[in-house]
Amino acid sequence: MNTCKATLRVLIAHRIYILVYLIGIGVMMLALGGSELSGNRPVGDTYTPGKADVAVIDRDANRGGVADAMRAYLAVDNDLTDLDDDPETLQQAVASNWVDLIVIIPDGYADGLVASVSSEGGKTPEVETVTSYTSGLGAMASMDVSGFLSLTRTALIGGNVTVDPAQLAARFGGTGAGASAQPNAIPDGMPRSFTLDGSDLDEFAESGGITPDQLPEGTLKNLAMDDLKAATKRAVDTARDKAENHAIAVDHSAADASTSTTERTPDRAADGFGGLMEVVLYPLFLAMTVCTSLVLGVFNAGETRRRLYASPQRSSTMSLQRMATLCGFALVVVAGYFAIVLAMMAAAGVDPSSLAPTGVAMTVTSTCVYALMTVACGFLLGECGFNDIMANGFANVFGLVILFTSGVTFPLDLMPAPMIAIGRMLPGWWYCASIDDALGIGSASASGVDAIGWGLSIGIVALFAVAFVCIGLAVGRVRRLRPASFASTTTQLTEA
Repeated sequence: MNTCKATLRVLIAHRIYILVYLIGIGVMMLALGGSELSGNRPVGDTYTPGKADVAVIDRDANRGGVADAMRAYLAVDNDLTDLDDDPETLQQAVASNWVDLIVIIPDGYADGLVASVSSEGGKTPEVETVTSYTSGLGAMASMDVSGFLSLTRTALIGGNVTVDPAQLAARFGGTGAGASAQPNAIPDGMPRSFTLDGSDLDEFAESGGITPDQLPEGTLKNLAMDDLKAATKRAVDTARDKAENHAIAVDHSAADASTSTTERTPDRAADGFGGLMEVVLYPLFLAMTVCTSLVLGVFNAGETRRRLYASPQRSSTMSLQRMATLCGFALVVVAGYFAIVLAMMAAAGVDPSSLAPTGVAMTVTSTCVYALMTVACGFLLGECGFNDIMANGFANVFGLVILFTSGVTFPLDLMPAPMIAIGRMLPGWWYCASIDDALGIGSASASGVDAIGWGLSIGIVALFAVAFVCIGLAVGRVRRLRPASFASTTTQLTEA
């Protein structure tokens, strides 16, 4: 009991390493894993873009219903804002970013639009727009404005174009006025006799199965503001028609049979839990390796070791008590990390209860075995006589190699072959492989949970621990049998 208390006192005396490695680096690694967990939130089947704040300034007195129709059209996907039409207000709105887009309909715009449609080669008038510089919502809303004006112009032309029945008869044959005596090629299904005016043009084209390019050129005459108002109404109705404007959605069509048999639907809970438990391999290795090495270094110091040898208790028993205390401390750290991981999953909206109990138990077992392996590595460093600087240097360098070759930081399919070969010779690779096999994620996602693979992987991690302990015992025995070979060459003076 006294040995256990002394071990804990030494750990507390070196609490700076616990604070930096276990808490500081542990929080950093868990934060990285947590950000990935939050980024994998399930998305809906439809995409809803952000809404822009749009202000429409009408200087044309709503002629042709353009201003009201534009507001109704933009209101479908944006939020409308009212602004006074004075320079100071507009400048302040732009400078203060009150709105994402300002649309100004100039005076005479409706008359110009009708004139451009009526006259051949007429230039379409333009509205003025001021777009916010802070986001892309204003630019997207300006595209809606262009879409409304384009639909309005198309509806104005398509709803008022007329084709001379004589020209139709001359091209396709029939009994209409001015029909040619020898009809041209008549499409299959086209009626051989007809009398048409402009209102029957669409029905005529559909009945004949012809394209608009095959029809004679139409004409636009006597367009009025009422025609423009009807065109703007058709543009608004088109925007509100969900049958014509489908939302961007996920295609749930049946997958190919060969694909469905080899691919598994990813489990967000298992992926998140396994990923978070894998990232703790780095802080665990740093903290437990350094702390174990420092504790054993304190007890193996010359004066302390001589006092322990002089005690009535056997030195081997005291060594076992120290190692048992350090192993217990490592398991407590694993339990703390496990609780933090479950709390992070709950905070990210993932239900921890959806995890398979056997997978959780296997994962926790893997982490416990890995933690004991880090204690064994620290035991090796302590028996080799590493001081604080040497232990920290080894733990940081070797820990980074384990981190970057284990598959935690880089996907396995992106890692070069030499890095994979190095990773397979280190315990971090097999620790991550055991978690993948336990939860059926990562490298085991295709085959699912693999208990045999988990046992083999965690067995290799345990063999690393056994190897470290055996090498440490051998080195420690050599150092005790031949102390002169490991003695410091520096002369130390002590007071009498």
